[in-house]
Formats: sequence, C-alpha cells, structure tokens
Amino acid sequence: MPPDSFEQKPAPVPSAPRLPALPQKHNTLASALPAPFEVDAPGTGVTLGALLARPALVPESLLADNMPDPYVLRLSDTSPGGPETQGLWLIATSSNRPYAFRLYRWHGERARFEAVIKEGRHLAVFNEGQLPAWWNQGEPVPTEPDLPEDLLLARWAPEIFEIGELLVLFYTARDRQGVLRSAYATSRSIEGPWTDHGPLDVNPRVKELVPDYPGGPAGENPVLGTIDGTLVRIEDGTGRERLALVVKVDGNALRWVDPITGQPRAVPTPLVAREFTLGPDGTLQFVGASNTLLTDGPQHGGLVEGQFFVQENGQRYVIYSAGFFGNHEYRTYVGKLDDVLHGQVRDERLLMDSESPALGGAWNGPGHPSLVKEGEGLYALYLHAWRNGTDYCAHGEARKVLRFHLSFRDEQGLPCEPFVVEDRQASRGAPRIIEAA
Repeated sequence: MPPDSFEQKPAPVPSAPRLPALPQKHNTLASALPAPFEVDAPGTGVTLGALLARPALVPESLLADNMPDPYVLRLSDTSPGGPETQGLWLIATSSNRPYAFRLYRWHGERARFEAVIKEGRHLAVFNEGQLPAWWNQGEPVPTEPDLPEDLLLARWAPEIFEIGELLVLFYTARDRQGVLRSAYATSRSIEGPWTDHGPLDVNPRVKELVPDYPGGPAGENPVLGTIDGTLVRIEDGTGRERLALVVKVDGNALRWVDPITGQPRAVPTPLVAREFTLGPDGTLQFVGASNTLLTDGPQHGGLVEGQFFVQENGQRYVIYSAGFFGNHEYRTYVGKLDDVLHGQVRDERLLMDSESPALGGAWNGPGHPSLVKEGEGLYALYLHAWRNGTDYCAHGEARKVLRFHLSFRDEQGLPCEPFVVEDRQASRGAPRIIEAA
C-alpha cells in the first residue's frame, strides 16, 4: 500500500471501566518459586467446570526461555506439512539474536513445550546465517538514536496462519533505514524452508496522522513504523472467506515538544486493517482502503498493540494490550468489533492487569495475547508477563510465557462476556504456592 494511500479514519475513544490503582513498584519476589502448574494436554477436552473445580495455583512459566509476544497455533493432519507436523507449536519475539523465531512443540507425554531440534540445533523460522538482508544490521534510527540493541535489531511478534496450501508468517523487523516494518514469509511446512517476501507497504507518514508535526531529525514528514501484523478472517454474505491484515502504527516511538505550547507530544497508535488476497505463490496484494479500528485513548498509557481477534457468540472480539511493555503498567483489554473493514472497536473493558487474581501476586505486566480453541466457547490464553521483582529497565529482557483460559460460556453453558477462568478460580480462595521439588 503506497504511504499516501493510507486512510486515517477517525476512531472514537471508547469508554472503559476505571482501572484499579496499580502499585508503583513490584519488587517482592516470592520466597518459594512455584513448581510447574497443572497443564492439560491440548485437545483433551478440558471443560470450564473441571477448570473451576481445581484449586487456584500461582502460575509458572511454560518455558524457562525468554518468550516475549508468545504465539501458539494448532496444526492438523491436513495442515501444510501434513500429519508429521500436527499438534501445538509456539514461537515468540527473538530481538537481537543471530536467528529469528525459534520453534517449540508440545509433547503430550511430557506435558510441556520443548525445543524443536533438527540436525543438532534448535530450529528457527530463520536460522543462523539465514536472516533476510533487508533487516537492520546496526544502522541507527534517526528519531531514536539511543535505542538499546534489542530494540534496534527488532525481530518481533511472529504469528503463523494457514491460508490455503501455505503457512503465512506475519512478523515485525526494523529495516536498514531504521524503520519498523510489518513483513511476511511463507512455507509449505512449519519446519521450513521459509521464503521471506519482505516488508509490506503499510507504513504511513507522520503528517497523515499529525498534520501539524513540526519536523525533526528524520525530516519534515518521516515514515512511521508498523508492528504486530495479524490476520483476521472475514466471511461475506455469500459465505466466501476474505482476509484482512491488522497492524499497529508505532506512533508512540516518535515524540517531540510542541514549539508553540511547549508541551510534550507523540503520534497516536492506531490499529489499522486492510483487506488482502494471497496468491498460490505467496504473493500478497492489498484490496480497497484501510480502516482504523481503534486509536489509543487517555486510558491506554500512550499506545495499543498486540491485537488478536476471535469470533464467538456471534460476535467478533479483539483482545489487545496497552501501556509500557516493560513493567507492571502493561495490561490487556477486550473489545467488540462489528466490521473489520469499516467499523471501530466498541465496549472496551479491562481483561487482565497486574492486579488480576489469576497472576497470584507473583507476576505483573500481562500482555500480547494469543488464543487457541480448546472446547466450545473455551480457549487457552497465552501471554507474557514479568515475574515480580523484575522489569525491562533494571533487568533487561526477561518476559515469560504463561497460560490461562478464556471462557465465552458461563457455568450453565450459556453464552456470556469473556472472562479469565483463573481469575474466577482465584476469587474463590487465595492461590496456593506449590513448593518446588
């Protein structure tokens, strides 16, 4: 999409319940870290009733590895790759590593995710020595000259979808001019090989969102980054499936002082959707105009991002995060959306934050969710969080992947607004910490 065709439609700021007061610091590390909590083998028919009957436990990370922006998908025996690759797979942000998007696979007998090892190494979508040449190799960012290496060499938010006979990976990388780009790659098996198709032309210029931008180190009207590309499937009135890509415009990265008022300002961070088609050779072409689904409001702490879409109870829901990613301020919302290509998010409410009972007082900053369906109206909810006593500024990168459950049915099996099952569990009694063996 040419930058000058980026259509910025106004999106109303949704009303949302007042956030509970968040503590200024989370620095109490549990004296006894919990052992791995009870994890069901995916697809074994776990029910809401069975989950609610369990004692509330303090959650533990599914993997010891650093796992920002975790994304989980289930492949079937008819997925690209066939029966050999069916099951649950996990990938996450890689940042400044010599590889990108390492693969983990669920092992039912051991009830855990494990690294996928091929030819003696941990398999990744882009293995060491195979990173695309257009990715940033240390070139500076004019608008952010002091970025740490993990933000400069950005390889973020991988998500894999089945489209026809292909698997399509949407991801974020910074290009050699320092701009964050939404990009994609395709494969006929999750184990590769993957073909990188490069960045998508979805980056707007600043003045399309802020006409009075006064200019800065990157010029009068620089290109803004986009991140967190994800797929939305749309069924039209004839039953035909249509596809849309939703990205976040990374406006919060561009800040300046207004020369007239002297007040600090930043570009908004809209979530923007646009329809596309995908050819059998993996060629992606955009269709029609873009649509702004949501723009950050005063309750969001400067940004919205990490969006994930799900259709339940005859309604499309979007789950997304807001606030600073690196501490207890990060949190996750849920809203409703009637029309991806023309509508806006409504009925927003807080889904999880650092005070959520499901975290058991041991974690903070829950965000960047993804869902995998486990039963009728019941989903596994994967997201990352910081263990209390850690944050980005003081400890570097240490986000861990947690799993909860999100239900769109109540205890009587009737449709209801989504709720985190473990929150309801915990409200019936304080979470128990299980002593490590």
